[in-house]
Amino acid sequence: MNYLDANTWIGAWPFTFCDSHTARSLQTHLKQHGIQRALVSPLGAVLAPAPGPANRELLRTTRGLVGLIPVPVINPALANWREELALVAADTRVRAVRILPNYHGYRLRARAVNELVAALTARDLRLIVQMRLIDHRHEYHAMKIKPVPAADLAALLDRHPRLAVLASGWLQPELRKWLPLYPQLLADLTFAEWYDTLNHLREKVAARQLAFASHTPLLITAAARAKLDTSTRSKNERVALASGNLHRWLP
Repeated sequence: MNYLDANTWIGAWPFTFCDSHTARSLQTHLKQHGIQRALVSPLGAVLAPAPGPANRELLRTTRGLVGLIPVPVINPALANWREELALVAADTRVRAVRILPNYHGYRLRARAVNELVAALTARDLRLIVQMRLIDHRHEYHAMKIKPVPAADLAALLDRHPRLAVLASGWLQPELRKWLPLYPQLLADLTFAEWYDTLNHLREKVAARQLAFASHTPLLITAAARAKLDTSTRSKNERVALASGNLHRWLP
């Protein structure tokens, strides 16, 4: 079965002992776990004053590495976000951008987010909203960062009902609550953990709204594979979750 991973990262994360992957070591690691392709973003863009240097490093180091699809981070709270978007969008490999409102100090209700949506639509780029990067209960003790409010994402989708959004990092209860309300929304399985995860989700959620994600290196890659590999869902459904749904979502 082919795997297209919706959520991987390169770079260092200062608050855990997880691996600090380069683009090349990430590619090797994913192949060892049977993951052929992956969307990859730079951890260096999360806590830096601006994401530009980490984005440029991402684009440089992933060039020529088949299977790694660069997903730069855009911070619309910064005055230069339009220039940064133009720079990364000039690379034809870029098909989506990722935003982290809770780390970058703005709400999805902000005017700049609406302006970003318009700019992405004009360029036929997709939007990934990182709802949760780390389970907030396990954040470094000095950081008081809570998940992006689900109601804010709902309001964004109400304003832009045709917007192609991937919600990354929702917990199982959030997936079951919000996805049925927004059938146009795709969400990854990063933090979906439950006994018999997929069967539990599928009681409420359409299969076409879910996408495989490992959140490497912040979470265990093999555990993400196990959600599909041990599932009793049909082969066609597992193939859709493993790669088909995300492949169709990408431009």
